[in-house]
This record gives sequence, structure tokens and C-alpha cells, in this order.
Amino acid sequence: MGRPPPLRHHHKTVDTRLHILPLALIMVMGPQILTSIFLVTSREPVKNSAAMLVGAALGACTSIAIWYGLVTALHIRAREGGGTTTADYVVAGLLVLLGIHVFRGRGTASVPKWMTALQEAEPKRAFSLGYVLILLMPTDIIAVIATVNYLHDHHMSQVHGWTLVVATVALLAIPIAAYLLLGRRAREAMPGIREWLTANAWLVNLVVIVYFIFQLLK
Repeated sequence: MGRPPPLRHHHKTVDTRLHILPLALIMVMGPQILTSIFLVTSREPVKNSAAMLVGAALGACTSIAIWYGLVTALHIRAREGGGTTTADYVVAGLLVLLGIHVFRGRGTASVPKWMTALQEAEPKRAFSLGYVLILLMPTDIIAVIATVNYLHDHHMSQVHGWTLVVATVALLAIPIAAYLLLGRRAREAMPGIREWLTANAWLVNLVVIVYFIFQLLK
């Protein structure tokens, strides 16, 4: 039998996972969480929400696999001895650009018109939306790139990105969980929550971006 890994290494791994958890907020703050809210008010809220969550989980896993594979294929060097790498600065630059974009759009956020049709959505469409929104949204792509770079810097495999996947799905599951617990009261509260998120999601994203840039470059 092999010896168990040192306790210190285990603590380091857990600490790294905790650092990437806030990026899950970037993954969902926008059309993603709004879609999950709209689906709670659809004709088949449970089936549609479950389908979207499965799609979102697969989308996140696919994105992590793609970007980690790209990092490996390009032979990007991981951080050694605590020094900041060129890749770290590139990722920090992407996060800065994302922060500027988020800040500039803070007063113009609105619910996309296509979302109003989600009340008539079917599970197949909900699954597709969950997959595509997580895989292709620019904010999610940058969040995944930051995650992959952070894991790579700390010599961790893409499997350790599961914490981002689980946290993303858990956040998207909040609306349907509220519906299952509170029923009609939750459905009635969704429009107000949707309006608040539309108006304030930029601030949540900005806080997470600044936090992760600090973690990346310290």
C-alpha cells in the first residue's frame, strides 16, 4: 500500500479549490441565472430546470476540458517558486477587460427578449440553453480560463475543476430549489428577484473579478 499524501499538500489542494469557487458567480450572473428563474415559471418547471442543470454541468465540464487541453497542448509553463507567469498576466488582463465591460454596462442591463419565450420551453430546449450559455458566454469562457490557469499554476489536473462545476450548478439550482420548498410563493417572488439581479449582477461580477485578480497576482 502506498503512503497517503501529506496533510499539508491536502490543505493546499483544498485551499486552491476554495479560491476558484467565487468564479462560479461569474459563471451564472447574467443570462444564465435569469434563464433558471424564467424556467421556474414555465409550464414544466421541474423537468425544464433539471434539464438545464444537466446541460450547464456538461457545458462547464466541456469548457474546462477544452481549455485545459489547450494549455497542455501549448506547453504553457506552470508557476514555479511562487513567481507570476506570463500566462497569469494574460489572464489578469482578460479579467481587467471583463471588469471594464461589466462596469460600462452596469446601467444598461436588461432581460433579453428571447427569455420571455422560456415560459413555453420544453426540456430539450432548456438542456440546450444550459449547455450553450455556460460553454459559449464570454464571461464564462474567461472564468474557465482563469480557473484552468489557476489549477495549472498549482500543478493540479483538470479533474480538480469539479468544484467550479458543482458550485455553478448549485447556484443555478437555487430558483428551482426555492420553488420545490416554497411552491407558489417562490414563483410569485421570481419577477422581483429577476429585476434585482438584472440591475445588480454587474456589481457581484466586479467584486469577484477584483478578488480573483488579487489572488492571481499576489
